[in-house]
Amino acid sequence: MNPILRLSLALIAGILAAFVTIALIETVGHTVFPAPADLDYGNPAALKAYVDALPLAAKLFVLAAWLCGTIDGVFVACLVNRGRYLLCAGLIGGAVWLATLANLFMIPHPAWLAAAGLLGIPAVAFATAILCQRLLKPGDTGHG
Repeated sequence: MNPILRLSLALIAGILAAFVTIALIETVGHTVFPAPADLDYGNPAALKAYVDALPLAAKLFVLAAWLCGTIDGVFVACLVNRGRYLLCAGLIGGAVWLATLANLFMIPHPAWLAAAGLLGIPAVAFATAILCQRLLKPGDTGHG
């Protein structure tokens, strides 16, 4: 397969995997810690008060979603591409990082959570790429 096409498919698959994983984990978090029915998401003060009042476990669901989504997305991209692992990690990690940054601008988060996400996403993306380099051989489709 054409290397550019393979990389493109890897990135699409990785981004989809990342955001599906994030959505699933956050859905579980919202099920365990539901928002009040009368919460006005358009009111920044009400949203900040709600987030501030959330228990630590609810905030950890958010962080877990960001980090697990990054790991999953990078792994899928590396699995599809079978090479250029750091490039896959940088692009998938970058997409998740930008989405997280946008989320942080829209919804107030504690500083520790913002820092953990913005520092943790590149760290787990890089670590996943290194793991993929060790586990996956370039060009090996696993069939054989």
